[in-house]
Amino acid sequence: MNDTGMAPPARLFEMLDGAPDDATMLMAGDRAVTYGRMRRDSACLAARLKRLGLARGDRLAVWLPNIPEWLTVAFACSRLGVAVAPLNVRLGSQEVGFLLSRAACKAILLAPAQRNGACVEALRGVPPEDRSALRLVVTLGGTEETILDGVRQTSFDALLADPEPDEKADAEVADGQPGDVSLILATSGTTSAPKLVQHTQERNVRHAGDAAAAVGLNEPGTSLLLGIPMCGAFGYTLAITTIRARKPLVLMEAFVPEEAARLLAAHGITHMLGTDDMLDKILSVVPEGKPFPALRMFGHANFTPALTAILPPKAEAHGVLLRGFFGMTETLAMFAAQPADAPLERRSQGGGRPVSPQAVVRVRDPESGALLPDGEIGEVEVRTPNAMIGYMNNPQATAEVFTDDGFLKTGDYGLRLPDGGMIFVSRIKDVLRIAGYLVSPTEIEEVILALPGVTVCQTVSASCPAGVRPVAFVVMEPGHGLDEAAALAACRARLAVYKVPARVFAIDAMPVTDGPNGAKVKKNVLRDLATEWMNPQAAAAGAGAAR
Repeated sequence: MNDTGMAPPARLFEMLDGAPDDATMLMAGDRAVTYGRMRRDSACLAARLKRLGLARGDRLAVWLPNIPEWLTVAFACSRLGVAVAPLNVRLGSQEVGFLLSRAACKAILLAPAQRNGACVEALRGVPPEDRSALRLVVTLGGTEETILDGVRQTSFDALLADPEPDEKADAEVADGQPGDVSLILATSGTTSAPKLVQHTQERNVRHAGDAAAAVGLNEPGTSLLLGIPMCGAFGYTLAITTIRARKPLVLMEAFVPEEAARLLAAHGITHMLGTDDMLDKILSVVPEGKPFPALRMFGHANFTPALTAILPPKAEAHGVLLRGFFGMTETLAMFAAQPADAPLERRSQGGGRPVSPQAVVRVRDPESGALLPDGEIGEVEVRTPNAMIGYMNNPQATAEVFTDDGFLKTGDYGLRLPDGGMIFVSRIKDVLRIAGYLVSPTEIEEVILALPGVTVCQTVSASCPAGVRPVAFVVMEPGHGLDEAAALAACRARLAVYKVPARVFAIDAMPVTDGPNGAKVKKNVLRDLATEWMNPQAAAAGAGAAR
């Protein structure tokens, strides 16, 4: 039993039980949604969707921004035992077709007016064979236009409408079970085809409870501002964690720094989590001093190497407590959190102690396979009862990512700390192997980013005539040109000789792929560019042979 005298929830919709009907659950713009309203609407929606043919084991794609209806359908699907497959509103036909096909989605919910109709056009652009399982299109906002010929269509409002006087009321639905898959998320796929990660109801709920305790959302008077999309593991977990704690959740349909700053102050928000560049942008549009006296913490993931040294003192100067986090889609993002009472040097780094009391971290030498002692860098492996159950229809990939004793291989370099926590170093695929040494690209990038006019820097390794060497790419501020000689001189002055890039190239923009937490740089594209530009004669010969 919990402190309310009720059994802990094991299904997502059970997280709504026990909260007062008039307690505020969500705020979005000028709308407020109470727990009572969410319970009624999600129960009604579940019954109507069941009448339309959705059943336990089916999948429904949710193609919406951060609005209350996103969560209404999530809780309705929990009642049905239907898995939600979220879609980023910025996706195109190819990405949408991939998820609809691989997840065999039976229904999709979208807002036809979203992005001036771009989502509708993208859906129509999906080849029929990739949406062959689709039987129902639900529209939010209403439209008389047929979205897809031959596919049943109804509106969200119609599904929530009161029954006619002579119509029999639908029975309440509670078909979903704790072990049912409730969430299907696509991995980023920056270097390979995306995989579909499956999470179950009971693991979602348990993880939300663990995360709420770890970040202090269970404390009185707390609230959270959500500025990252719920279509990704991080945003989704933040939403259900706040609801699990029965605290107000303020939704941003899209992140805008000025609006985030206004909401933090206006609502007296105590918690916000996101990427490091989000906080940097917020602090850049507010006055000096401490503009957010109610804010107890900003939890961040390190996405921007340029901010590694800049953001921590900037946050401290504005009275914002930084806490680094670590996770991945396979662990519902928030696997670990840095302690709130740790020194800034630790709190500003990715990593932390596991949020689940049952979770364990260990580090393995990727070459010898030996487990490493505390303080030594290797591949981080984690075991948690809240991990995914596997990749959908991909037993080989599932077997490859889990060890025989149940640890998940993260694909990240890090080190374990004596208190059982860890420090994230970098993605293994991003680490450079130079002259027999492992080199973190961040070391090189921090030197180059300190030079005038450099806004972005990424470093990869490339095969050169003289062997494998680091190669750096930069994006310059408008009006600034790259002084490559100065950049190389700075690296020689501050770095070991084998870490000095062979070349530094200026490009107009980094090649990126969009994700729910922001854009991710395509390192594989940079590696191909570096290899080509460092070996122009070989590239020319290959082009000639192709002709």
